[in-house]
Formats: sequence, C-alpha cells, structure tokens
Amino acid sequence: VIGVDISAEKVDMVNRGTPYLREPGLNEIFSYVVYNGRLRATTDVDEALGSCDVVLIDVPTPVKNGITNLDNVVSISKDIARKLRKNMIVVIESTVPPGTTDGLIKQILEDGSGLRAEEDFYLAHVPERIAPGRAIEELLNVPRVVGGVGPHSTDKALEIYGKINPNLLPTDATTAEFVKLIENTFRDLNIAFANLIALIAETLGIDVYEAIRLANTHPRVNIHWPGPGVGGPCLTKDPYMLVSLISKFWGAELIKIARRINKYMSYHVVRIVEKALRFEGLDLTSSKIAVLGVAYKGGVDDTRESPAKIVVHELVKRSREVVVHDPYTHESFEARYSESVEEVVKDSDVMVVVTDHPEFKALNLNDLGKLMRNKIIVDCRRVFEPYQAIVAGFKYYGVGYGKAWKI
Repeated sequence: VIGVDISAEKVDMVNRGTPYLREPGLNEIFSYVVYNGRLRATTDVDEALGSCDVVLIDVPTPVKNGITNLDNVVSISKDIARKLRKNMIVVIESTVPPGTTDGLIKQILEDGSGLRAEEDFYLAHVPERIAPGRAIEELLNVPRVVGGVGPHSTDKALEIYGKINPNLLPTDATTAEFVKLIENTFRDLNIAFANLIALIAETLGIDVYEAIRLANTHPRVNIHWPGPGVGGPCLTKDPYMLVSLISKFWGAELIKIARRINKYMSYHVVRIVEKALRFEGLDLTSSKIAVLGVAYKGGVDDTRESPAKIVVHELVKRSREVVVHDPYTHESFEARYSESVEEVVKDSDVMVVVTDHPEFKALNLNDLGKLMRNKIIVDCRRVFEPYQAIVAGFKYYGVGYGKAWKI
C-alpha cells in the first residue's frame, strides 16, 4: 500500500512507522505494516500511480457559503487520468454531491486517459463510515455502501473492500453519494432537536437529560443528547451539501434551521457562563475561566470545527483570563494552554467542561474544588451528574439544566 499526501511531515512520519493520528490500536498495526514493507508513503503522485492497481481518493471537499469546493477531487482525478491503465479500479471515498462520481469524475478520467469506465477501468463511490476513536473497529465491521458507475465497477469495488470488511451493501454511485449526505444530515437534525428542547427545558426550570431519558423509554423515540454544538469535518459540512440540491424548495429551511441551532449553542454556552457568574455575584470581565476540552468530541484529538473554538474565543474577548486543558491535543484557540488540570482550575472562578473526555469523568470534584477561587461548574456534556457536583459544594450549571435557575 502506498499513501500519498502533500505534507512531507506526514509522509516522513508514516515511513518511520509513526501514525500522525491518535487512534486506539493504531500504533501497533501501523508499525507492523510499515516495518514489514507493506505500507509506505510519498509526496510523488506519479510514482505511486505508476505501480498501483487500485486508487482510493480521500481528499477534503470543503463547503463554503453553501458551495462545495471540488478542486482537490478534480486535481487528483486529472493526475490519475494521466496514469490510468486498463483494469485499474478508482474509488472516491471523499464526500461529494450526488452525481459527481458518475458525471464529473468519470468524464475527467475518460477524457484524460482515452479509456472507458466499465469497459477499460472501474469507478465507484464508497463513502467512509468511521468515527474518530473507533476507526479500526468500524473500518472492519460497520456496513459499507459500495456504489459503482455500473455493475462491473460495483463488483470490482466489492471484491476489494470485501478483503477487510464482509458487511458490504451494493448500490450505484449516485445513491452511495446521497446516502452519505442523508446519514450525516439526519444526525445533525437529531442533535439540533435535542439542543432546541434543552433551551426550552432551561426556560421551564427542568432537567432536559431527565426528560430525554424518560422520553427515550418510548419504543419509537431516540432523542440525542444536547451539547455545546456540533463539530468535526462531516456534520458541519454535509447538510449544506445536501440542501444545495433543493435550495429553492421551502422545505430546505428545516436543514438550514438545524444548522443555525447547532451553531448557536456555542454562543449559548458563553451566555450560561455569564449568567452563572452573575447569579453568584461575579463579573465575567474580572474572572478566570478554566476550560476543559477543545476536541470536538470525547476521546479524540480532532479539533476541526470544534464548538470549543467559538466558546474559547468569546470567553477570551470578555474575561480576564482563560486557560484550557485537553489531554488529547495542545490546541488552545488563542487561550493559554496548560498540561495540568490542577493548574487550569487553580484560582479559577468557573470550570467550563466543553468536551466529554473519559479522563474528565474520572476527576475528583472535591480535590478540584479546593483549588478554585469560586466553585462553579458549567457542564456542556453532562460529564458530571448535578447531584455529585452539588454534594461537592459546587454551584452546577449546564446546557439544558433548567433546575440551576430554580436553586
């Protein structure tokens, strides 16, 4: 296997047997395949293409102002077209608008090579379905949708992916592209609903987590948990890609409103911090804020589109001092970073828990409380149960915890 990347630093790390991603179980597998000559990396696209039979395209497809930028996919497709040979298999794993593989990409490959898809080479779309923190397990076991531009391409892609994952679902390329978008948009909508009812619960003075737990006992209800927003490279982008297909239909507002709710939640967290301090007779401008977690989800080091970015930036603008700690990454979003939880919370006026890392759930609140100037928690992910924090002498506030405003 030959990996290609424009980053010489990443290529060097791969060739040294050192993964540049933090993922459970990856180190052992990575070092084994590199040292046994089964994986290497290069920045030279032509060199890699000259000796391969299968090409997987995994490049970013960012969305800005509702428009998908396919420059990366187009560029690498043109490179592949120059080196395309008979019987090669090309698979798009990058998220693209429906119709891209069977339209734009196929045309680029055919025009640039003089070959024909389904007759001379094979082309398919297989969207990735892995989550950071569970990538290896899900790569091997989670069902994969495999869609070719024709039946021969589908069969060839099934043969390749079947070597590592037996749970394959054949379809056509355009359906596979569509499936990826509707999966992530559904999740974004579900989270937006959870966040909306969290805001309502705060006005009613009830605990939304208790309400959701009770509602989810219904056999046909499965509401997500609320939080400080949505992050990561997919859920923040794919809904815009989907809605662009029906932008003139009034029903598209459903997807757009969900995005607005989820983006708003980071600002709402800052408002909770301000309100909590004010309730305790404190002012944000003169307070030290301890922020726990900047990754977009627990157990990973990925900070792409993390809700913490807005939370930290807004707090930095308004408070005396903001110190952050994340056991998985040194990203600080322009606040001061500390390696130590104890240093972060020392003399702080409020502890804002943004990411639900497992390490945070194991923290001893009694010990942390002794270090703080004022024992206030704003818990965005229900990392701590309210009663535990209150017993430890904290004033507990959180997303959807309306009871805080009644006690």
